[in-house]
Amino acid sequence: MKTSLKIFLIGLISYGVLFWASVSFVGSKVEVSLKQKVQKELVFFEESCEDLEYVFSGRDCTVSGTIYDEIDRENIIDAIGSVSGVRKVSDELNLLRLALPELKIEKSGEPNNLIWNIKGIINDGPDALELQDVLGKTLGNNNKRHLSIELKKDSGTADSLPVKKIGPLLSEILQILPEVTGVELSDKKFKLIAETFSKERRDKALAYAKSHLAEEVDGIIDGVVILTPTDNPEFSISMNDGEELIVSGLLSDDSLKNRIIDLIKQTNEKLDLQDEVQVGEHVKNAEWSNSVVRIIPALVAEVNNLQLNVSSESVEFSGTVLGDEKKNSIQALASQSFNGKKGSFKLVNELVVFVPPDKANLTMSLSEEGGFKIAGLLPRQEIYDQFIKVAGSSFKEEDEINEKIEVKDNVEEAPWIGDMSRLVSPFLSSVQWGALSIHGDEVALEAEVSSPESGDVLQAIVENSFPLDTYKRVIQITVAEPTAPSDEDIMALEELVTDTVIYFSTESYSLGSKDKTKLDGLAEAFLKVPGSSLALLGHTDPYGNADYNRKLSRKRCESVRKYLIELGINTLLLEIVEKGETDKVVQGRTYESGRRVEFELR
Repeated sequence: MKTSLKIFLIGLISYGVLFWASVSFVGSKVEVSLKQKVQKELVFFEESCEDLEYVFSGRDCTVSGTIYDEIDRENIIDAIGSVSGVRKVSDELNLLRLALPELKIEKSGEPNNLIWNIKGIINDGPDALELQDVLGKTLGNNNKRHLSIELKKDSGTADSLPVKKIGPLLSEILQILPEVTGVELSDKKFKLIAETFSKERRDKALAYAKSHLAEEVDGIIDGVVILTPTDNPEFSISMNDGEELIVSGLLSDDSLKNRIIDLIKQTNEKLDLQDEVQVGEHVKNAEWSNSVVRIIPALVAEVNNLQLNVSSESVEFSGTVLGDEKKNSIQALASQSFNGKKGSFKLVNELVVFVPPDKANLTMSLSEEGGFKIAGLLPRQEIYDQFIKVAGSSFKEEDEINEKIEVKDNVEEAPWIGDMSRLVSPFLSSVQWGALSIHGDEVALEAEVSSPESGDVLQAIVENSFPLDTYKRVIQITVAEPTAPSDEDIMALEELVTDTVIYFSTESYSLGSKDKTKLDGLAEAFLKVPGSSLALLGHTDPYGNADYNRKLSRKRCESVRKYLIELGINTLLLEIVEKGETDKVVQGRTYESGRRVEFELR
């Protein structure tokens, strides 16, 4: 019995050992398989969990390590639980919260020696070097800028700083808002610090930061102070010698300046315009802008040597205008334009009325009776003396001279006085009657001369003395009619008119050389007796019908008249009379033929 029991117990123990050994062997293989599967799943979480470990007890897994975010805990547990065969997951993960990075950038120093102070705490990783490089390129790329970097590197700080976006962000914001004095990134918030006069540019910079960091920060903090403009606006116009115009002053924006400059250019395109206006947002808005714009065209167009000064207290303008009417109209326009301004605003009109000088002038004339007269207006006594001295040498003692030359102030210069002096002698020697005058730059000569040659000489002298590139000229010279003809000339003409007959061949109306010789003598005698006229009497022979012969007689007269016109006789002094086939005999004299042209003195 005892032996049997002993054997039974030994067998039972052996079975238990074998059973335990088999279970241990199978369980070990399951754990190895599950661990391999979990390892594949957790390969993506090695960077988000330090010292990651997972231990299996059968199908149960215990995971441990250090994480920095609860989301990482959930992701790791879910990844292990998703492995087929895992029955239970025990969470022994330790949550370690990292501090958020901080970055603070401040500007200091003078405009010509800026210093960017960079402070903060960042993660001790590869982004630290990249951040310093980005800040150096963005803030220190100018000789006038210097960097002071005091960044602390701490592995306990989260690596959540948007390093790659900081460079473009700072570069663009400084372009939009150069007045930025500080930038802060902390607690997942971005803060912009500045003082500016421009609300518009402030809003634009903040909007850009918001769009650029929308996924990296939780909020944008406005640390920009909008300053109230402090400087009063002012504006000036200074015109020199009517050609150069300088605009200067201090205005709040370009729009008013550009508007004024455009108006000036439209009013006078020939002006040499110099723009010296400074524009700044620190300047108050000009309450007088519309008023000044309204009066500028009139001032630029009407005022010589214009000086205009406009401030918040007054508008002052000076210069010269042509006449009281211009001054009064500008005063009325300025008063109307600035009407309604605050009571202390002054309107100062110091315009001077300019009386334009009279044009120097001189006229010398010779009447038909022979009286010589000189009259005019000269600016100075020495010019008068110069003219009288040179011109006097052309006069004879017996010449009667009527001289009325006035000398007074506010008269233009007379650069032509020497030429007029030298023209006295040729004028007296060539002109029978007429006048030569000059008024400013306008020259007029109207005269009658004794011969064409003397007229040509006088005209040439006047044209040479007063060239067209300097003077305007009007010249009208006529040749005097010849004197009354002598009795001999009249008798010679009457004989030639009676004796001159031009004969034609049958049905012909052409002139021969002998005919032209006869007509030459007739024309010469006719031109010596002015006031006469000739009748041309055309005849034909009796052959042909009457109408044909009448027309033929006219053609013969027209041939003769045409030649006489070429010889200088006015066509109005030649009358055609168509005789046709009549009057074959004149005064009892029988002609060789009826084909002829005769003449009558009328």
